[in-house]
Amino acid sequence: MTNKKLLNNKSKAPQPSEKDAALIKICVLLTLVLDVLERDIRILSTSPLKMPDLYVRSLTEVQQRVAVQLAETKAQMKRQGIKIYSEIRNYEGVEVLYMCRGYQKRFFMLSSFARSEVRRELGHYLGIDLTQDDVLL
Repeated sequence: MTNKKLLNNKSKAPQPSEKDAALIKICVLLTLVLDVLERDIRILSTSPLKMPDLYVRSLTEVQQRVAVQLAETKAQMKRQGIKIYSEIRNYEGVEVLYMCRGYQKRFFMLSSFARSEVRRELGHYLGIDLTQDDVLL
């Protein structure tokens, strides 16, 4: 009977961890960053700036770096048995439903928090120290 218990415990997939949830968070944030970049690139390309192509090119390069990071994150999720099957965005925030090694899980991020995290992440990719904002304002 004890051997049967041990066999049953060995066949169970490990419970989702904080690292798994962190991967989901990164995936959601990078997706949001790409959306922000896409919108800004579209607006800049049609703006009456003197040289919009320079700004568009700069943001496109950032977009490519973010896309590579997102692809790496998704590959890591796949290796760890994590799959997002639903993402809902609304004024309240972003809700993601995902499977992690057979367990159904939910991840939710408030809009205000998501905006702040996207800003921080985008600042990182642009090489901007956002802690200096207080000094400039």
